[in-house]
Amino acid sequence: MDLIRKAKENLFSILPIIVIVLILHFTITPVPGMIGPFLIGSVLLVVGLTLFLTGAEVGFSAVGAKMGSALANRRNLPLILAVGFLIGFGVTYAEPDVNVLCNQIHTLNSSMDPNTLKLLIALGLGVFIDLGLLRTLKNYKLNVVLNVFYIIIFGLVLLAGQSMASISFDASGSTTGPLAVPFILALGLGVSKASAGGSDDSFGLTGVASIGPIYAVLLLAILSRGAAASEAEEIVVEVYSGLGGMLLHTMKNTVMGLLPLLLLIFVLQFTLMHFPPVKFRIICAGMFYSFVGIVLLLTGIEYGFSRLGLFLGAALSEKCSTFLLPTLLALVLGAIVVLAEPAVWVLTNQVEEVTAGRIKSLVVMLALCVGVSVCVALSVVRVYFNINYTVFIFVLVGLSLILSWLAPPLFVGIAFDSGGVASGPMSTSFILSMIMGLSGSPDLGFGVVGMIAMSPLVAIQILGVLFKHKEKKVLGQKEVQ
Repeated sequence: MDLIRKAKENLFSILPIIVIVLILHFTITPVPGMIGPFLIGSVLLVVGLTLFLTGAEVGFSAVGAKMGSALANRRNLPLILAVGFLIGFGVTYAEPDVNVLCNQIHTLNSSMDPNTLKLLIALGLGVFIDLGLLRTLKNYKLNVVLNVFYIIIFGLVLLAGQSMASISFDASGSTTGPLAVPFILALGLGVSKASAGGSDDSFGLTGVASIGPIYAVLLLAILSRGAAASEAEEIVVEVYSGLGGMLLHTMKNTVMGLLPLLLLIFVLQFTLMHFPPVKFRIICAGMFYSFVGIVLLLTGIEYGFSRLGLFLGAALSEKCSTFLLPTLLALVLGAIVVLAEPAVWVLTNQVEEVTAGRIKSLVVMLALCVGVSVCVALSVVRVYFNINYTVFIFVLVGLSLILSWLAPPLFVGIAFDSGGVASGPMSTSFILSMIMGLSGSPDLGFGVVGMIAMSPLVAIQILGVLFKHKEKKVLGQKEVQ
């Protein structure tokens, strides 16, 4: 386990955000009393992310790969669906990004219990993982399935209203983070071997699975007669609590979140996976690394990033009478958070591997950076001009559904998978908090994580259309010769 190499990578990912915050602190938006906790939180974030990713690579990723392969070999539909649901529920309930988002929502709306919300999100993702697996095994066209599910969402959004619609898309964007992605990608790749679609079916499971939380939250809103996103009229930045108390509280919540997933892995070890004892001990050590990493990661986010983001956003709102400077800052931060998300690197490398190098990981990363930057900037514009969130849903998702008929199937799967992984800890903590502070209102603040998740749907599929045109041109030239 190369801890030093990973620590350097994570440090360089977080460093641009640290530099931007320090520049703002010493120029237009001083944040007195918060720089110390922010720097301590940054150290905890780097150390936590390093331990978590190292442990996930040795532990959880190995389990995901073995499980996907074992299920593909069994070709037992009830078993595949049962394990798929349990894994989907377990990884979502333990996912750090989901914990961050649910705590953010509860902080701004005390009537929404974070544990209940997390349970609903996990159930939604578990159900839709099964629907995604069925699509793969039955070889249904991905674009047809996505169009049907999202058209229904359009109707639910109109019934639920903008406040809950923004929370539902934020929930979707937070579900597929660095813990869930290795499992879902490995499960999709393994099960695709048992389908007739081959490599074209190897992507798309993450995209289908991430629809589940949208349905869960929207149905909750409709059944509770469209409860508003928050009863508070303004956002207040809370004082800092002790680091030690926060660490213990996070540890307790992490144990409760990871326990169902760990128990499931132990059961699967003796029933499905059958790792050699030495290998399984290494996997257990990796999972312990991940546990320690998650605790430090969540503590660093809560202690150093979330409340600083709120304060910074509020200060920018006071200092800037126009949207130009905050929008420019959002463009830069949008690109940075993509580079800082470990799940994005997992996906882009897997894209290059599955396409035998035809689609370079750097090209996919560039498309993601551009798409996310634009959408974070649009979130700022939305705040300043009080634009209804449903407008962005209909425009961005509608455009992505149209593109799904024009882009190659493989790119459609990659695009909707990218939508899930582009948003992660930095999005659900710092960016969301900053937009909250900038807006001063939960109604306008929520939704940026969902926007980040929607942006790759358009960007990657446009890349796919260009790729398709280029391949046709090359084939045409070969025929002429």
